[in-house]
Amino acid sequence: MLQFKDRLAPFAVGRRIDSEEWNAITRTYEAADGTVRLPFGSPVKAGTVKHSCVPTTATSSENFLGITEAMPNLPRLGDGYARYDNVPILEWGVIAVAVTGNVTAGAIARWDNTNKIWTAAAQSVSVVTIPGCTFEETATAPGITPVRLRRPNPALTISG
Repeated sequence: MLQFKDRLAPFAVGRRIDSEEWNAITRTYEAADGTVRLPFGSPVKAGTVKHSCVPTTATSSENFLGITEAMPNLPRLGDGYARYDNVPILEWGVIAVAVTGNVTAGAIARWDNTNKIWTAAAQSVSVVTIPGCTFEETATAPGITPVRLRRPNPALTISG
């Protein structure tokens, strides 16, 4: 017998939440080996190979490309991109991300490089401020909430 959920989840990690204006680019995921996945809804920087991307790794001075979008037609739905996959990257718009800790609408959205998840925690050795990112809604953790990415300047760097 078929069973249906009473309520659908309002957001899916790595998916745009509505049809308001947005822009995305595509890059190839550059990884050292095929076992390291690039999670949906995570910030990326330019890789060393032309038209490639890699996860953010440092606490400062990395040129931020955008946030990875989910690709629903991948055979690995839910676990991210593998080496050499084409990765859609949101340059600006609103996208759903996984969060740890409670977050408040309008707060600066930060990325935890150690745990690979978004947070409202204070900037630290492993938690970095991603330029132009703010939480759109208040959420309790663990959860999924939208992040608004405003990208007026392509030379913005991650600070930590």
